[in-house]
Amino acid sequence: MTDTTYISAVETAKLVRKALKNDFPGVKFSVKTSTYSGGASVRVRYTDGPRKAEVHATATQYEGGGFDGMIDMAYSLEHWLRPDGRVLLAHNPGTEGQMGSHPEQDNRDLAPVIPADAKLVRFGAKFIFVDRDISNEREQVADALTWLRAHVVVEPGERFRNYFLTDLARGMAFDRTDGETWAEVFDRDGWRGNR
Repeated sequence: MTDTTYISAVETAKLVRKALKNDFPGVKFSVKTSTYSGGASVRVRYTDGPRKAEVHATATQYEGGGFDGMIDMAYSLEHWLRPDGRVLLAHNPGTEGQMGSHPEQDNRDLAPVIPADAKLVRFGAKFIFVDRDISNEREQVADALTWLRAHVVVEPGERFRNYFLTDLARGMAFDRTDGETWAEVFDRDGWRGNR
């Protein structure tokens, strides 16, 4: 298991699509690749459905690299890939050794317990981006804004803490799932003691 196999961006997108279908049955995702000078990426887009954070967690397991903007440095990741498409991070070199802020993550010592059918890989898409659209965005933002004005202390300039209410309402609208109340979104996002 010492040889590393390269998985193209197109093949990476297929793995992402399969993982999303498995984790979020019934949700329609658009998964597209972009190839450009110096690399490739995958973009996932969907409307309504699960929270972006949940989809992001599933999709970005297949990222082939990272970037530390503090020192303008990109780096590559290695993963173990099972035949069923499941992955486990093998090695993330991070950037701390180069005066950066991303810590190293090294799971290569787990090699003896990794199933024999897993292979060490490098994914061709360095980055995976996730975009969530809302089918009735304008109404959702207006509804969240109304809720905020009724439930939080509004400071001068239509602000709550350091946030403009419209920005906060937009964020809440994009983070809300079907059947969730504005109070639940507000509390889940960590605003509870700040009303």
